[in-house]
Amino acid sequence: MNGTTGKTGLVAERSGAISPRDYKSKELVWDSLAATRSKPRRVLPEGDVVGHLYPPAKAALLTHPLMKNLPPETLRLFFIHSAYKFMGDIAIFETETVNEVAMKIANGHTPITFPDDIRHDALTVIIDEAYHAYVARDFMRQIEQRTGVKPLPLGTETDLSRAMAFGKHRLPETLHGLWEIIAVCIGENTLTKDLLNLTGEKSFNEVLHQVMEDHVRDEGRHAVLFMNVLKLVWSEMEESARLAIGQLLPEFIREYLSPKMMAEYERVVLEQLGLAAEHIERILSETYSEPPLEDFRARYPLSGYLVYVLMQCDVLSHAPTREAFRRFKLLAH
Repeated sequence: MNGTTGKTGLVAERSGAISPRDYKSKELVWDSLAATRSKPRRVLPEGDVVGHLYPPAKAALLTHPLMKNLPPETLRLFFIHSAYKFMGDIAIFETETVNEVAMKIANGHTPITFPDDIRHDALTVIIDEAYHAYVARDFMRQIEQRTGVKPLPLGTETDLSRAMAFGKHRLPETLHGLWEIIAVCIGENTLTKDLLNLTGEKSFNEVLHQVMEDHVRDEGRHAVLFMNVLKLVWSEMEESARLAIGQLLPEFIREYLSPKMMAEYERVVLEQLGLAAEHIERILSETYSEPPLEDFRARYPLSGYLVYVLMQCDVLSHAPTREAFRRFKLLAH
């Protein structure tokens, strides 16, 4: 199979079909289709907000028996605070993590020099991501204006930035630049797949659905670009770097997909909503219990997609890295 195409262009071509050094700029596609150049501002209409402001499929807590009989107003507040966290994380993730790496690629401040077309398209990523952050913050402001509910304090750390820091603590400083690039390549593909999975759901607010569809169309292009970046970096880095970084990638994926940060935030939300302390403890511990290694892929299906991405980018063609993934039960054989 040469690849698949869809409305997002998530896999426009199989990564292995061409050398990433032969990558051709997608500037014409960006010029005509990028959300910042082609989509209107998405605005919540006046009056009562219709539909959930956060995708129920992402709200793992709602599967717990103690959450099933919440009063409608309490449930409404839970979705509002979940929306603030979701949009707040997008704004931070895009500007402080993705754009930091994209700027280094565009300006040649990386351990590996990228072709001009990749550097040129990295500039379109910077523009897109800044716009995504603007849209996310705009949506948060609209939620507050329409509902009168103020956000709870949101941190400046995200799942990706925490997982990246985990890796940096384990690697020599000389490998931090490569690590940042690889982590962002994985993070951008994760976000794209996560948003794509949610756009098929129709149970949440229509304007939120439009915001997410606009976002995922841009992220489809970014995913292709970053797969080329990852394949190029992996192929040109020294074997010692592949050995050091490859051993960390399974743990990085587990850290990145871990719900620890969400659980920390949701504890505060549930306290704010007035749930009993013993109920909060039970809800969080039973919903987010740490799965054994052999159950991780089933619990967090995005891990399987990330394994696919790493295969496409030849990362798992590296025998020691492949063996590390087997040890962590992320590869069957």
